[in-house]
Formats: sequence, structure tokens, C-alpha cells
Amino acid sequence: MRCSLTGSFRRFLCDVRWAAMRCRKLLLCLIDLWNDEHSDLSLDFEQAWRMQLRNNEEIKDPEGEALLSFFSFTPGLSLLYTLCTMLRSSLLKVTVLRLSADLLILFGLFTLRWAILFCEGQPVLDWAEYVYTLVILGSACCYAVSQHLLQRLSRKTAASAQAALSGALCRKALSLSNSPQHQTDCTEVVSQLSVDADRVTELVGTLPWLFSSPLRVALCVWILWIELGFAVMGGVILLLCLVLVQSSMEHRIRLLQCSQVVIREESKNLIKEMLNEIKALKLQAWENIFQHQVSEVWERELETLRVLGYLKAFSTLIHICMPFLVCLFSLGAFVLMDEGNVLTPSQVFMCLCIFRMLLHPILKVHTLSSHLKETEQSACRLEEFLMTGDPDTKNFHVDTLQELPSRLQHCDRCNNRTHCETEKESELFPIRKGSGGALWQYLRAFGWHWVILTLLAQLGVCLVGVAHNGLLCVWTAEAKEVQGLEEWKELRNSRLSVYTLFGLLQALLVSWAAYCVNCGSFRASQSLQCNLISSVLHLPLSVHLTTDPTHLLHTFTQNMYVVEEQLPQHLHTLGSCLLQMIASLLLITFIIPVFSIALCPLTFLFLTVQSHYSSVQNQVRHMSSVVPSVHMKQFNGDPTLPHMREELCLNHVLQTLSQNLQIQQNSIDMERWALLRLDAVWAVGLFLISLVLLDSADSLDSGIIALALVYGFSMREVMHLYTVSSAEISSKALAVQRICVYTKMEKEPECRKDHRDPPDWPWKGEIEFIQYATEACPTSPAFRGVNFSISKGESVGVISREKAETDGVISCLFRAVEASCGAILIDGVNIASVSLHTLRSRLHLIPQVPVLFSSSVRANVDPYALCSDAQVWQVLELCQLKEKLLHPIQSSSTAHRFISSGEKRLLCLARALLGKAGVLLVEEAHPDSESECLLQQLVRTHLPECTVLWLSQNPNNVMHTDRVLVLDAGHPVEFDSPSVLLQQGKLFRQLLRESQRGGV
Repeated sequence: MRCSLTGSFRRFLCDVRWAAMRCRKLLLCLIDLWNDEHSDLSLDFEQAWRMQLRNNEEIKDPEGEALLSFFSFTPGLSLLYTLCTMLRSSLLKVTVLRLSADLLILFGLFTLRWAILFCEGQPVLDWAEYVYTLVILGSACCYAVSQHLLQRLSRKTAASAQAALSGALCRKALSLSNSPQHQTDCTEVVSQLSVDADRVTELVGTLPWLFSSPLRVALCVWILWIELGFAVMGGVILLLCLVLVQSSMEHRIRLLQCSQVVIREESKNLIKEMLNEIKALKLQAWENIFQHQVSEVWERELETLRVLGYLKAFSTLIHICMPFLVCLFSLGAFVLMDEGNVLTPSQVFMCLCIFRMLLHPILKVHTLSSHLKETEQSACRLEEFLMTGDPDTKNFHVDTLQELPSRLQHCDRCNNRTHCETEKESELFPIRKGSGGALWQYLRAFGWHWVILTLLAQLGVCLVGVAHNGLLCVWTAEAKEVQGLEEWKELRNSRLSVYTLFGLLQALLVSWAAYCVNCGSFRASQSLQCNLISSVLHLPLSVHLTTDPTHLLHTFTQNMYVVEEQLPQHLHTLGSCLLQMIASLLLITFIIPVFSIALCPLTFLFLTVQSHYSSVQNQVRHMSSVVPSVHMKQFNGDPTLPHMREELCLNHVLQTLSQNLQIQQNSIDMERWALLRLDAVWAVGLFLISLVLLDSADSLDSGIIALALVYGFSMREVMHLYTVSSAEISSKALAVQRICVYTKMEKEPECRKDHRDPPDWPWKGEIEFIQYATEACPTSPAFRGVNFSISKGESVGVISREKAETDGVISCLFRAVEASCGAILIDGVNIASVSLHTLRSRLHLIPQVPVLFSSSVRANVDPYALCSDAQVWQVLELCQLKEKLLHPIQSSSTAHRFISSGEKRLLCLARALLGKAGVLLVEEAHPDSESECLLQQLVRTHLPECTVLWLSQNPNNVMHTDRVLVLDAGHPVEFDSPSVLLQQGKLFRQLLRESQRGGV
């Protein structure tokens, strides 16, 4: 019989193991899972939306359909009503699970109270200690499972709502974009409305809180009334007042975040312009100017971030100290109202847990009330777009852009790039396994003194928190031995005073910890920002030409946002949770030393599950990178087949949304599966703690047992926060690694610190190439054995069949490419011995496609403000731009609209005239340039002693020069006057004939 039972048990374990392995295999192979229901979400929403629109037309406010009429005709609520109708079964399940979870957590507190009363010798139920232990274990397991089911279904419901709305928006945009003139507008509107869709779907996922929170608050207040009577009202009133203070603080934080978003957008535009025009910027030696401009904007952003950090610190202080203040007022009022009111362990710790439970739903309801106002506006905009029948969306687009700052704030904080790097970006950023090195670099930038001070402050907060609860435990134990009213009053007053002092000390330590985190994060952000901008601006030009500017822009924006705000917050949470876990385990081990036997195995299990959760997060990010994002602009190609293009684009969009939804939903399953294992570890630990404590009820005080049980119950939330923060830090530390990639790249060569560039160089403008040679690179072809010289004030034409060779001459003179052998001398000075900034600032270039930066025209002409306004006016008048540019400080953002390419070349010439150029390089202008004759005349008239190189592929454009240099395959093959080359220059005449036939 025993063998039969043993065999059955083994077979049962094998079946369980097979099922677990099967579930794990299914969870790890999520790409193969498919569900056709996902592709019908947008269609279901559209059908429900059309039905809602028909109700709008048919219902004329009948008396029996007042509620439906209200939702039909109220802007914004009609869309929410449609979504809730479509997802009513899921929302109903979420609501039931929400109520069940609230009831189960209250049941868990009642089991805690029953166990404490059992230890006090006043059992509510006639159970043995083992039965109480099993009941505690059962309630903990039921609560954990209900929480996981609730989070899983709630997040999946929100994901389904988001997929349905996104599909409807894309379908509507495609139907409005049949006309090519409106296609771009629709695409931009959809990209902005996606933020509104996220806000609406977020509300759909949290709607069950509107039903469960009032019930939870009512049950908690009712239980507190039973325990403390009328004294509980003082704590509840104080809680409501603190919530109002928290509300005003959050409102102030939101206003600051809006201003921060505006500054961040200004910084993004400036950096985007810098990266897109990096070649012109570097050749003009404007790195210091742009670094200064970007640093100024960043300083404003960091100052706003500093103030924001202080406000968040105050908000955190209120949130942490709120349970203490409410408990102090309630328990103090209870013992002061009646001399016969004596606190018991069951009362104290039951009230302490319920006050903490009461805090979350009240704050949640407040958050929902403020979120409802924003969601109503978002729903109205979505309804307006979905009900648009006119293809002209111009007016709607303008209205949408007016509210862009608030949307950008939501986008920056909630839509931080759901997809990982592209393949090209992954090659650029070789991510190493693990994040220890990147985290070490961040902590070094953070400042080790701030790290130590933060940890000490957090340790003090944990110790004071333990002292809080320990004082209540000692107070209840001493109250049993008090004899006489006077002795009780003395004990009560002394314990209340000490409890208050502990609260003040905790507030100071919380404030100090927040201050240290704020200062350290500010220091790290400032250090990494300065290193990043300096490194990027001093990278070789070949690196920029082979790097996608969007990748660099992502590093300057998203990665820096992670460093500034997200990473410090996660590190603060990680340190706090780690210290809380250590303090709780040490306290429990001190109370019951036998628990130390199980401490090592439980710690090993916890670390294993925590590592598994981190690997699951990595798999989720990898799966998200597989599915492409939705981009409508790639289908803007063939306007002759609009309906076919619309159908193809719609199929692609729906397929992509379906894949994203599938990945998202199964990722939720993976995360909840990993966290459920974490709850299993917590349940085992709680079972062992309660078993040993209740078995030692005869030898331990009931207050000590209550203290250990409360810490055992609270371990679940701390373990979850620690695990999630640890995984987030591993992910966010990669942003630091990507930033440090650029700081470690090889920079452009710098001169020695003791080196001094020759003043007022170049003096004459004589140029000499001596056996000059370079290797082929993205900025220049290979040059071999280049030998020629140019005299002072000589006008030389440089022509070649390939434009890359004339561009290579510019790269050689501006040292965008370094010489492999030989040298270039300007006035006898080797340009390799001159600093890059001095070299590029002394040489002047008029490019074929000139660049006008987004600053004043005055700053574009004289960037370092070395000339007076009168001199600038005089030069602009010479270039015949004075009337065109009504004021020299006119913004180039508007000048771009009316200044032609030729006039921009004249502005470049004005810069050369102000700088009294000794060497000037002029690239070939476009054929339609109307200002080229004026430019040549001004160069001859006002720069007579300047050495000028005219770079062209057309020999006709260099006939006015003194000599012409003809390049072929990196070699100077002909160099003489145009008249001589017309007679003796074989290649020159060939190029001339090709140009006459239109071949060049």
C-alpha cells in the first residue's frame, strides 16, 4: 500500500513538473502564439462606434433612455461608453477581481488579528496554533493569486483598448489621406492623437478603482471605528487634509513638468539642428558656440529639474510620514479621550495596517479625479477626429498643435520608445552583457560621497521605522504591568512624546535622503551631459557621416531623460527596499533565532526568482524589438493607386498592431508568472514565521509576535518593489552605457597644452602641398603624391570629374582627414601643428548648399561677436542684403522662407569679409544661382589679397581664375592658366567638351 501511494505521489509530481515545464515552454515561445481575435478589435470598436453614432442621430432624448442619451450627446463620454461597452466582460471581471482582492486583504488582516488574540489568551476561534498558521498561509496565497489575476487582466484590457483605438485612428487617417495634399497632416495628427489614446486606455484600465475604492475606504473606516471608536475621526480628517496638501503639491509638479517639457523641446530642436548640420558646424569651428548654447538650455532644464526634485521630495515626505501622523493622531486621541482606554497589540497593529491600506485608495481616487479631466479632453479630441467627414484636417491639425506641450509631457513620460534599437543602432552600441560597468560609471558620476550619505539616510529611515513599531510594542507590553492611574498617565505621556520625536527624526532623515539623491542626480546629469556634448562635437567628421543622426538624437534626449529622472528614482527605491528587507529579516531573526536556519534557503530562492524575473524582462524587450512599429509615411509613394495603397497600408497597420498586442499580452503573462514565483517564496517565509511564532506563544509577548507578523506581511510589497527596481536598473543602465560609448570613442587630434598657435595666422595665404597623401575615407577619396603651390592672393580653380575629389580638397585643408604622409603648409606652417579650432576658424568656406542656423542673422554672420553692428551693416550693404534683411538680428527661422540659396552664399561671403579671410574656398554654385556674379565681383574687389580656391566640376566656371588645377583619381594631372590648358591640357579640354555637351 505504501509503495502504491509513493508511486502515485511520484507520478503526481512528474505530472506537475511536466505541466510547469510545458507552461514555461509556452511562455518562452510567444512569437508562435497567435489569436485571430486580436485582429478584430479595431473592427469591433468601429462597429460599436457606428452604432453609437446612429444612436446619436435616432435618439431625441426619450424619457426611458436618459442614461444612453447622456452618454450619446456628452462630448468625450460617448467614446468612453463605446470602449466600455466593447470591453464590458473584461471590465466586469476586473471589477470583481478588484473587490475580491480588497476583501481578501482585509481577511488577511483579520487572520493576523485572530493570531494576535490567540497569543494574548483571548482566542476568537477555538483553533490550534497550526490551524491559525494554515489560515494565514491560505489567506496570503489567495490574496497573491487574486492580485496577479487582477493585474494580468487589467493590463490586458488596457492593451486591448489601446489596440482598438490605434486601429480605428489609423483606419480613419487612411480614409482621410486619399488626397496627397492632406496625407502628411493626417499622419502628424495621428501621431499626436496616439498620446490621447494612451490616456483614454489608461483610464479604461483603472475604471474599476472607482467602484472598489469607496467600498475599501468604507470597510476600513468601519473596522477602525470598531477598534478605536470616535477617536478614529481625527486620523481620517488629518488624512484628508494631507491628501489635499498632496494634491496641491502634485498640481505644482505638473506645472513645472509642463515648463520642463518646453525647455526639453527647445533643447531637442537645437541638438537636432546641430546633428543634421554637423559638417557645416565643424568646418566653421562653431563647436564651442553650439556647446555653449546647448549647455545654457540644459542648465535651465537642470534648474527646473532641481526644483522639481525638491517638490517631489516634499511629496515623498508627505507620503511616507502620512501613516505615522494619522496613527499618532488616532492612537493619541484614543488614549487621551478616556483614561480607561488602554492599547492592546491587536488594536495597535490592526489599526497601523488599516491606516496604510486606507492611504492607497484615497490617493488613487484623488489621482483618478485629476486624470478624469485630462482624459475628457483627450476623448473629445479623439471623437472629433473619428467623426471628421471632411478630408481637410487643417483646422483640426492647428487645434492639436496648440496643446502639444502637455501631450509631449505625457509622451516623454509614458511612451518612452516601446521598441528597442534597430539593427544598425545595435551595431553602433555594442551592449555588453550585464549592467555593472555602466552602473559603476553612473555612481562615479553621481559622486561616492552622495551615494554614502544617501545610504546612511535611508538606513536611518529604516531604523527609525523599526523603532516606531518597536516603541508601540513596548508600550503595549508595559501597559499590562501598570498599576494606578498616575503611573498610566506618566507612561502614556512619555511614550507619546518619544513616538512624536521618532516621527520628527524620520521626517528629517527622509528629507535628507531626498536631498542627497537630488544633489547626486543633478551632479551625474551635469557631468554626463557635458562629457556627451563635448565628445560628440569633437568626434571625427567621418564618424558623423557614417552615423544616423536619429541615433545620436535619441542618446541626447531619451537616454539623458533616463539618466536625469528614471535611474535616480529606481536606485533610490532599490536602496530603500534592500535596507527594509534586511532590517525586517534581522528583526524577525532577533525575535525568533530559529528562523535563521531557513533564512539562507529563502534568500537563495528569492535571488533565484529575482534573477529569473530580470531574464524575463530581457526576453520581453527582445520580443518587442522583433515587431516593427507602425509608420504610415512609408506608404506615401504612389498617388496613382490611392485605394490599393490604402488597403495595403491598412493591412500592414492592423497586422503590426495585432503583433504588438500579442507580444504585449504575452509579455504580461511572463511578468506575472515570474512575480507569482516571488509570491510563492514570500508565502513560504510567512508560513514559517507564523508557525514558529504561534508555537512560541507561551514564551513570547503578544506584542513581539504581532510586530514580527506585521513585518512578515509587509515583506511582499517590499520584495516586489526590489525585484522590479532591480530589473529596471539593469535596463536603464544601458542608457548610461550608450552615453559612455561616445565618450570613449577616439576624438579629433588635439594639440599639446603647452602649444600656442601662431597669432594672426595666416599672414599671406600661400598654400603648398608637399608629397601629400591620404587614405580613402567617407569624407575624402585617396590622394597620392600631391605636389603644388599657390601664391599669395592667387585665384585658383580646382576641377575634377568627380565631386568627391573637390570635396576631398576641402577635407584635406580643414583636416577632416589626416595625412598619411607629406604635409600641407600655409605660410610655411604645417597645418597638422595647428589646433583644429584655429585652423578651421582662419579658413573660410562658401559651400554649394549653405547652412543658416536657427539663430539671428547677426549671429550667423559674426558668431563670436567680434565686430560692431556698424561693421555688420556695412558688410550686408556690400552684399546687397541690407534691404532684404530688414534687421541684422532677424531670426533665421523666418529668414529661411525668403532667403535664396545664392543669398545665403552671400551671407557666407559676408562672414569672410568680416573675418578678413586670408584663404577662401568657394564651391560650385547651383545653375540657378542669381547671385554668383555679384559674389565673384565682391571677392575680386574686397578680397584682393585673399587666396581663393574655386572648386567645380565644370571648367566654364573657373575661366576667370589665374590658374586651374585638374584632379584625376586623387592625382594633380594638370596645373596652369586656363589659356594654356585650353591649348595643352588634355583632360581639361575633355572636361570642357563634356560640359558643353551637358555631360558634366
